[in-house]
Amino acid sequence: MNLNKMIDILIANNNPISAEGLKTIIQSKLGNRVLGVVHSMQDLTEQSKRYFPNIVVIDYAPDSFGVDAIKKIKTIYKDSKILAITESLSKQTIHMALKSGVDSYLLDDCQKPEIIEAITDTNNGKQFYCGHVIDILAEAANNEANDCAGISLSEREIEIIKLISDGLTNKEIADALFLSTHTVNTHRKNIMNKLGIKNTAGIVIYAVKENIIKT
Repeated sequence: MNLNKMIDILIANNNPISAEGLKTIIQSKLGNRVLGVVHSMQDLTEQSKRYFPNIVVIDYAPDSFGVDAIKKIKTIYKDSKILAITESLSKQTIHMALKSGVDSYLLDDCQKPEIIEAITDTNNGKQFYCGHVIDILAEAANNEANDCAGISLSEREIEIIKLISDGLTNKEIADALFLSTHTVNTHRKNIMNKLGIKNTAGIVIYAVKENIIKT
């Protein structure tokens, strides 16, 4: 993939002020080009022959660009990635967005560098989740777990533990799982917090004790 190629972006947001602010942030990095801003699915559909974005940045919300909108965007722009930037939502709502075709997910209180990094990684085919989104998904999973079950690790966390134990770096894990390095680093921090350990050696020891890896 040519990392020097211009990244073309379409913003789908029903709040004009928010959309313009996001446009300014995105275009602050050389190589990011906002093709246009649409405020409804009707606008997006009407402009579909004019814009051919690499990424569609949407304000995912049931009353504007919800699940049906995501599916329609995927139909219109088959090769485009979708980055959702929204207010804090429930685990179920976020999970539905990801299941429907959203590739990367940020909350709207994320800082400018995180948004810029998400654009780059999403364009490179990686999934980017901000720390707040991972926390929402992880917290909900923990609340659903049986209190007697001990430490609750997600399938993704167990997968990352295995790769850490194999000696892979965050970047190597990210490449193997098609995740951003930022996302892997956040998962690593959450794993260490859950296990009450402070380093990679502790993760490996836990993996051996729990038969997550074979020695």
